[in-house]
Amino acid sequence: MMQISNRKYYIDNLRSFTVLLLFPYHIFMVYNNWGESWYIHGENLAVPSFINMINSCWMMPLLFCIAGVSSRYSLQKRSAGEYAKERVNKLLLPFVFGMFLIVPVQPYLAGLYFYGKGNYLDFFTKFEDLSGYNGGWTVGHLWFILFLFVISMICLPFMLRYNSRGKGTIGGKWSLVFVMLLGLLPCITGIDIFEFMEPGGKSPLEYTVFFLLGFFFLSNDSLIDKLEKNRFLLSGLAVAAIGLVYYLGGIFREAASWILILMVIGLFKRYLNFRNKFTDYLAKSSFGVYIFHQSVIVAAAFFTLKITSVPALQMLLIFISAVPITYFIYELCARTPVLRWMFALNSKKELK
Repeated sequence: MMQISNRKYYIDNLRSFTVLLLFPYHIFMVYNNWGESWYIHGENLAVPSFINMINSCWMMPLLFCIAGVSSRYSLQKRSAGEYAKERVNKLLLPFVFGMFLIVPVQPYLAGLYFYGKGNYLDFFTKFEDLSGYNGGWTVGHLWFILFLFVISMICLPFMLRYNSRGKGTIGGKWSLVFVMLLGLLPCITGIDIFEFMEPGGKSPLEYTVFFLLGFFFLSNDSLIDKLEKNRFLLSGLAVAAIGLVYYLGGIFREAASWILILMVIGLFKRYLNFRNKFTDYLAKSSFGVYIFHQSVIVAAAFFTLKITSVPALQMLLIFISAVPITYFIYELCARTPVLRWMFALNSKKELK
């Protein structure tokens, strides 16, 4: 008899899909035209920049939402101490080891690319800004893991207190309009005064809101069913929201983030709520791929931009080299006990 699993495969697939999108996203960062440098920077191109503008609205907020959903399920099976220990092992330790072993290559190559010289020691001694584009210290893309660890720990008492009162998730009986109005919360917490880590600006308070929206609302099955049912309406609203962001920007960015998240969840719940060997592998590898991918992309871009000056060919070469190299590094580390422990590669539940 076939066993029926209660695991929500669309969540696993959505997490994997978002991590995979980081390959084109960070490749396109090489060509951004919004006045921000990157570790390697080529021509300013409108199309890649527009695509990144859209994806930046929802990708990282969605990962925090998913982390909130996963924390809801995790705390149903774990005590506070077990949850905290898991956060340390699965987030804090990989962050620390990644800061010493993975991130430094990015500012090092940035120094070589922009200034013709680089020194690994600058990463540990040069603190002019937090970008790393000048060869100095940065958390790089591991900011997400650091934020997620801190947010998980800060929110733990509130999540435990709520669970101890025997209350369920919220929003199952809400209308779609009220659910969409929740997007006002990240609008408020995403304003400039809450941001740091320039350039680009990131608001820990905004991401905490997305994490809690996942914990309290997006773990409600009835609400998810509502998103699935209204997936086409949400798709239309998402297109309109993107237009507002493009022409008006500002506060509409956070509002668009929430609409895009609702749309993507509804679509994945309807069309990608399944598992097979391929999706299982992507889910298992997603955390390691996240840790390794950006340094590989920066290295690939550093050499590729010296080979050809044609942007389309550059992007293609970076992609077809960075993806297999990243997965090779993941496989190598996953099969090496000490590296598997250092980067928390021994769990099927990644980026929670």
